[in-house]
Amino acid sequence: MSETSTGAPDDVNAPLPEPRWTVQWADGPVPDERRPRPLVGHGGPVRSVATAVVDGRPVAVSGGRDNTVRVWDLATGEQLHEPVTGRTDPVSSMTAEVLSVATAVADGRPVAFSLHDDDSVLVWDLATGRAAGEFVALVESTVLDGRRVLLTLGSDRTLYVGDPLTGRRVAAHPSATGIALLDGRRVVLTVDDVDVERTVRVRDLGTGEQLARSLEVVRTVEIDGRVLAVTAGEADQEVWDLATGEPVETSPAAAALSGGVDRPGVTTVTVVHGRAVAVGLDGEEPRFIGPLALDRRNGALVRSRARETAVLDGRTVALTAEADGTLRIWDVTDDRQRVNGMRVIVAVGASGTAPALRPGPEQDGDLWHRISGRGDGPSDGADPVLLTVEQDDTVVVRDRATGKPVGPPLTGHTGKVLDVATAVVGGRHVAVTASADHTLRTWDLTHAHADAPSRTGHTGTVSAITTAVLDGAPVVVTAGADHTLRVRDLRTGRPATAPVTGLEGEVTAMVASVMDGRPVVVTAGPGDSLHLLDPVSGKHLGEPVTSGHGRVLALAGATLDDRPVVVTAGADRTAAIWDLATRRRVGEPLTGHTSRVTAVATAELAGRPVAVTGSWDKTVRLWDLATGRQIGAPLTGHTDWVTSVATTLVDGRPVAVSRSRDQTVRLWDLATMRETGEPLTGHTDANGPMVVTVAGARPVVAIGQGQAVRFRDLATGREAGNGHALPLPVTALGAAPDGRLVVACGPEVTVLCPVAG
Repeated sequence: MSETSTGAPDDVNAPLPEPRWTVQWADGPVPDERRPRPLVGHGGPVRSVATAVVDGRPVAVSGGRDNTVRVWDLATGEQLHEPVTGRTDPVSSMTAEVLSVATAVADGRPVAFSLHDDDSVLVWDLATGRAAGEFVALVESTVLDGRRVLLTLGSDRTLYVGDPLTGRRVAAHPSATGIALLDGRRVVLTVDDVDVERTVRVRDLGTGEQLARSLEVVRTVEIDGRVLAVTAGEADQEVWDLATGEPVETSPAAAALSGGVDRPGVTTVTVVHGRAVAVGLDGEEPRFIGPLALDRRNGALVRSRARETAVLDGRTVALTAEADGTLRIWDVTDDRQRVNGMRVIVAVGASGTAPALRPGPEQDGDLWHRISGRGDGPSDGADPVLLTVEQDDTVVVRDRATGKPVGPPLTGHTGKVLDVATAVVGGRHVAVTASADHTLRTWDLTHAHADAPSRTGHTGTVSAITTAVLDGAPVVVTAGADHTLRVRDLRTGRPATAPVTGLEGEVTAMVASVMDGRPVVVTAGPGDSLHLLDPVSGKHLGEPVTSGHGRVLALAGATLDDRPVVVTAGADRTAAIWDLATRRRVGEPLTGHTSRVTAVATAELAGRPVAVTGSWDKTVRLWDLATGRQIGAPLTGHTDWVTSVATTLVDGRPVAVSRSRDQTVRLWDLATMRETGEPLTGHTDANGPMVVTVAGARPVVAIGQGQAVRFRDLATGREAGNGHALPLPVTALGAAPDGRLVVACGPEVTVLCPVAG
């Protein structure tokens, strides 16, 4: 691809208009400029999305099938924190999947709730991205040792004893299976899941003191309808009646055991104060006996999602156990009331308002349904539009009063749309859509849809683009996987010549030049050869040129001693200069890179033609085309492969722009051979195309990012221009001298024209 250097405005200090891009023409569906940007990062389909406001910034919270919850800044499209996940099971090493997310304001701070397939509801602090706690089920409100306590059950089956006055935990009992009254004392029953024998333990509910001892059963027999278990005691064997839990005198029992019928399967007996209360069964859940057998019907810990909210002292409440061990009680009945000085949980509405949740006592599952996404979301009725997901997986904006569509559908996702939320960004109403294509997308609901004609074109992926001038008219040349080359008028999209068919293999790199006053196109395919084509006649100009690179990876055009040349970059770690008229290499190969050279661009430096190359060796290098020598030391800073380079002028100075797999774009001053400014970050698609162009008299870099093109002002490093929702991922970009930008996405071509905003 040819990179064209562009100049700075005459008065660099004059205020410049904000650039915008409009669709001039397109092969397929006209791109939708209402989509500001995609939010890319999930490694699986996005299942749920919610919006909130953090430090005055509108954000989106998403949960995906990759088991992560992510927080996005809607104004910049960047992730605010590292992704967070639910619990990982210590036995299976499986992380709980995210089913749904919701947001709220709690104690004046924005939080997110995530529902996971292990029935847990976790709470996240949106300002810090850290875990803030989890929702817990209320088991019982009771009096223990003279003080009121709350018994709550976490999703990991830990029973917590909490003081409602201080909000602090009194005790915690992992692997709880029930609570009971034993000899007038409240006890908790636990089963060690990690224990092969699933040992039952009995502990004091308040102090955590272990009251039981576990004895190994050496034999179990049935005698006269009674089942007796023989355990290995500390001194002598002990015998237990497994119906009553009472001990049996050893001497008479020992004599009778010889005539009993063996009943295998019992592995342990749990004994408290000289009485058996539970037996362990081989491969099955333990069974409680004696005094605990009756109490367990009321003492069993039944987990129910609806009990994430409960009625406490006549009020509907929700409980969360926070990361610091604090138990919080939230009154969700009346936002004017508080329990122990704690504020009400408030849900964030679609319009940015915050109505309180007020479920009645008979609707104690309402908060759960809101968190899980199964209930009706809050609405103040003031939003002028509704968002609906249609059967064809597009999102349609409808007038709330009439139900009729407002504008065309919001298209762009390549998978099923799973969820929709709305927010306000910069005073504009936007929609956030989540899809099975692993992306979130934001849509400007107030922006008018661009109206541009569409054309028909390639039937295969467009793999290379260049621009040229034909009979005084600017044209775009495209080559595709359908083995055709097409030339079209940049302004109208109409064919300028007949398609060139029958190309040998797929074109992977292409550059336009002028030879003897007529345009020529130089192409490279997956092999080692260069081809020269006449785009008007469609004929090959001479035999293919063998480059010696093994594979040509990039091309750029230049003029050397008034002769048209092309610079090639190859898999053999070298670059080379080729005279188009003689079809011979000029001088020796440009050596110095220690890995394959993946990108090349050309420019002028102090009146001399130069080339800029980028390589897998993580460096950018500058070459004097007249001498074939490297200028200065390699430009270092990237921490991974350099995938593309371009050249332009910024404030009248020649610069190189490089993009790397380290997800950064860096700017280099070619006169000083130093990096300028901070690296541009946030470009997660490291293999996407890049080109420099001009928008509103500003030098900008256009970067392919999934199904969108992002623009960055090279003078300031800030976002520039507006994006468009493209039907497929961007595969190639080309910049015309007049500022038009050619975008290839799949088999389709779109031309964007810069206009002053």
